[in-house]
Amino acid sequence: MQIKVEPKVNTSYHHRMVEDGLLDRLQQFIAEDLVPQLPVPVDVVAGTITPCFNEDHYCGANSAVKDTYRLDVRFFAASEVVGTIVEEIEDDVRNRRFRPRYRHKKLIVLTQARLAAQAVLSRSVQSLCRRIAQQHLAEATCPNCHADLKIIDSPEIFDVRCPWHCFTYNFHRDPASGAFLHGHVIFGQLE
Repeated sequence: MQIKVEPKVNTSYHHRMVEDGLLDRLQQFIAEDLVPQLPVPVDVVAGTITPCFNEDHYCGANSAVKDTYRLDVRFFAASEVVGTIVEEIEDDVRNRRFRPRYRHKKLIVLTQARLAAQAVLSRSVQSLCRRIAQQHLAEATCPNCHADLKIIDSPEIFDVRCPWHCFTYNFHRDPASGAFLHGHVIFGQLE
């Protein structure tokens, strides 16, 4: 397997980190933590690693963010993309190992199967929330994990969420008409 990740660094600190083995540690991280998530053998991994804070004034001795990077890579098998990941990671310089920037968040390579499952869940959530809003249902279960959903259906707000964080569907309403004004749908992490 060939791993080709291009560093996009601007600072002298980050240039030193590249010279000090950052790409070797990154290749080990990709091979051990990310490639095993893929359903097929991978021929090539290609992409970039860019410091999230790529200016000298973020690279002082006490900086908490100088070793934070944005990893953007594609995984190829037989010249076809079989997975992607775009995430922030940290270089744990002391232990010479990469890790997720947000420790509670597992790094997940997006495969076609994961994206298809996410699309199915998205359609199910949209349909369920339409039914809840139209029929003013007080109870429903998550289409993903089957947990009892937490529902707020008031003139000002419509909020449906899974207690296990599969999704949050939250919209503000016009109190007079009940029309959704603005909001968001957030899905939990893919497995």
